Parts: sequence; structure tokens; C-alpha cells
Amino acid sequence: MSFTIPSNELITEALGDISQLPDDMKMAVTNRIEKSFKPITQPRGGDWLAQHEESGQTMKSFQMNLSKAAPHGTHNTIYIQPLGSFDHPRAPPVDVINEFARAFFSGCEVELLPTVDFTNNMKKRDRDGQPQYLTGDIHHYLCQTRSKRDSRRELLSVAVTMADIYPEEGWNFVYGQARFVEHVGVYSFARLDPLFYRATAEEIHRTPLTEQHSIIILRRCIKIILHEVGHIFGLYHCIYYLCLMNGFNNETEMDWKPLHLCPVCLHKLYSTLQFDVRHLYATFANLCDTYGLEKECKWYRKRLEYLQ
Repeated sequence: MSFTIPSNELITEALGDISQLPDDMKMAVTNRIEKSFKPITQPRGGDWLAQHEESGQTMKSFQMNLSKAAPHGTHNTIYIQPLGSFDHPRAPPVDVINEFARAFFSGCEVELLPTVDFTNNMKKRDRDGQPQYLTGDIHHYLCQTRSKRDSRRELLSVAVTMADIYPEEGWNFVYGQARFVEHVGVYSFARLDPLFYRATAEEIHRTPLTEQHSIIILRRCIKIILHEVGHIFGLYHCIYYLCLMNGFNNETEMDWKPLHLCPVCLHKLYSTLQFDVRHLYATFANLCDTYGLEKECKWYRKRLEYLQ
């Protein structure tokens, strides 16, 4: 499968009409672009774009997507539902991930719900001695329990879990999966530990969590939740720059992707949430600084300078 890097003309077309944007947003998607946003690169054999045909999503096609989530009336709350046990010495801090989601999806409320357990109705299979759950049954659970949340406030709901998940027979696993029409999703942190492919579950449990691994896990978990919720907001995989919304097949490719949206994807999200881009960038930079995401903090603060 051959991928052609988009030309500058195609990227400009994808960005769409920016003439009506406020000055800050206009600067955010046009100023010093070459200094902040790396161009997409030719994929290697195992990369997402080498194995999946992606035509790209322009601003115009994004606006025509009628199934995307968009705040309306009282419906502006993203519910994050922890599912299954997080009682693990290397589990990511879900409350911190919640903070990053609240900052990123500025204008929405983001609420972390009490943890619930898997139900007997959720199909699972054995994977190397560990249970692996079917994503569709978790989606169904989120839809069926909507009345137990505040349905007058709910915009979308996503489950997060330390258990491994799979979308259907024939697939080994999936990091996450959303149902766009129902505005629900489920995302697994199971494979985000650097030790996942290098040790048994018992060995991982016994290994102390270093600061280096803690930051890697946190960064990956934030990428997963923001990327997948971005899909529910109607953003398809990005092919225009290195971007949070790029598809990825593995941890190496995931780590290569940045923790920010490119100008095209930022314009799309802004058109739905109407956020203050300076406030979003400053808040996100401060969180990155607090939790040790140094390169991301540097990027957001440098980008703020370019908006002056």
C-alpha cells in the first residue's frame, strides 16, 4: 500500500477557510508553522500508513459529519468510567489523566466516575493467561447505563481499563475503539507499560515503577484518551503533519507521535468547542510541567510565544 505525502496545496485545502477565525486562532493555525509542526514522513513497513489507506479529512468533510459529538444545550460533559481493578503498582493515575482531558477539551466538563467491575455479560477470552474483553460488550454497557449517569449533561462517555481488549475474533488486540453514533468508547492501558512485551504479568507486577517508566506510561495514556475522544468529536486520522490524531500500530509509532494537534485538526476541534486557544495551551503546558512531561511543556510554551 503506497502513501503519498500531501502537498502544501492539499494541506491548505484541508485547513479550510480561516477568514472568520478570531485572531488568536488564526495565528495558531498559520504562524510559524514550520517551527512547531513536523511534516508527516514516509511510513515504514509496520507503520499505520503502510498498512491502512487513509485519504485524509478536510475541514469541509469534517463539517459534513453529522454523527460527531458536539456540545448542545446542557449536554457538555465527558464521563470517564474506570472499569475493572486499578489496584496495580504500575497503574497510571486516572485522576491525572482526567486533568489532562479537562484541559485539552476546553469548554467541556470532564468527570471521573467511581470504578465499576466487569459484568458477566461482557465476553472475554484468555490471552496468555490473562482475560481479554470484547469492546462491543463494553460499548453496550455504557449505552445501557446512561440513565445511571446524568443523561441531561452527558455528551459522551468512555471506559478506561487496565484489562486488555479486542474488537472481534481475528484481532489480537486494540488500544481503543469508539462507537461514533452512540458517542461511547473504551480504551485499554494494558499494553502501555514499557514492560508489557518484555516480561510476564507476574514479573511486571513485582517490578518497581521507576520515574522514567511512570512518565512514559502517563504520556502514552494521555495520548490514547485524547486521540480516541478526538475520534468521537469527529476527527479522523490525520495525514497532514505529525499529529496527535495520526494512526499508530505499536508503541514505537505511538511514542513518535506528539501530544498536540496539527493546524488542520486544531481548526476542526475549535469549530466544535470554540475554546480560548491561549488558555488551552497555557493550562496544558502547566500540567505538563507539573507531571514531568518536559518536551510537551516546552512545545506548548514555545507555541504560546508564537501567538504573541
